[in-house]
Amino acid sequence: MRIGDAQTDVDVRAQAATVSRKGAAPAAAPVAVEAPRQQRAAPVVTIPKIESVTRQIDSFLRSINKSVQFRVDQATGEMVVTIRDDETGEVIRQVPGEEALRVAQRIEDQLSAMLDEKA
Repeated sequence: MRIGDAQTDVDVRAQAATVSRKGAAPAAAPVAVEAPRQQRAAPVVTIPKIESVTRQIDSFLRSINKSVQFRVDQATGEMVVTIRDDETGEVIRQVPGEEALRVAQRIEDQLSAMLDEKA
């Protein structure tokens, strides 16, 4: 899926709902101390703004022969972002990395096994 795809917005919202249902922690911990969740108002980002920014990123990456791909790892349900070199197909950067995805899957499998044993 390319950044500018119309389906991206629907996929991102579905993935965010899946991640929030699983209770996943954010990728990076904030540096500053934050107010409790009830007191903070979430910033509203409009769909046209997201589409505009993603088109700009996609345009820039294409200009330097790179591409970005968003996908959901089927095993963990985590959003994975991959940047590739268009000429060689080489993965330049992937977040989270394959090892992190494997560790997350092992943890999820072990937690599931422990819950199954208790039931």
